[in-house]
Amino acid sequence: MICNNVNNISFIGMAGVGKSYFSNKLINFGYEHIKVDELITNLANLKGVNKETISDSEFIKLEEQAILNLKEVSESAIDTGGSVIYSNEAMELLKEISVVVYLKDSLENIKKRFDVRGEPHLIGIEGKTFEELFQERSEQYQKYADVIIDVTKISDIEEILSIIGSKSQK
Repeated sequence: MICNNVNNISFIGMAGVGKSYFSNKLINFGYEHIKVDELITNLANLKGVNKETISDSEFIKLEEQAILNLKEVSESAIDTGGSVIYSNEAMELLKEISVVVYLKDSLENIKKRFDVRGEPHLIGIEGKTFEELFQERSEQYQKYADVIIDVTKISDIEEILSIIGSKSQK
């Protein structure tokens, strides 16, 4: 592992910002890629519910449970969902077991990616514009982050690991 004293790294940020991309890159550095979305799907299936049709609050509870099941992981890159910040309990655990890295991007870039990928269901959007949700979440991501990486300026995984390593030792 390239980051001394960094056992786990959790990526947070909006959908489409690169959480999966960077988590996958960390496999080459000895980290296991944990996909929280897959864990949520597995939990939903065990409970006999369709994660695509449940309410936002039910989804957040499933997401929280998936995260809370990660207490014992090590040497892992945790690829969270964009809505993870809606559970204080989940975020507290992530901060306890990992360095929480906020992958920050511009509203314009995120919107462009949504146009290409097709907009997923966004937890917390009801009654808000995309811009309002982006602002709300950006504030929450910053609140919980140990490290903020502006992906408009930095996209090299080794540079990101270097920043994470240096900030986690302070």
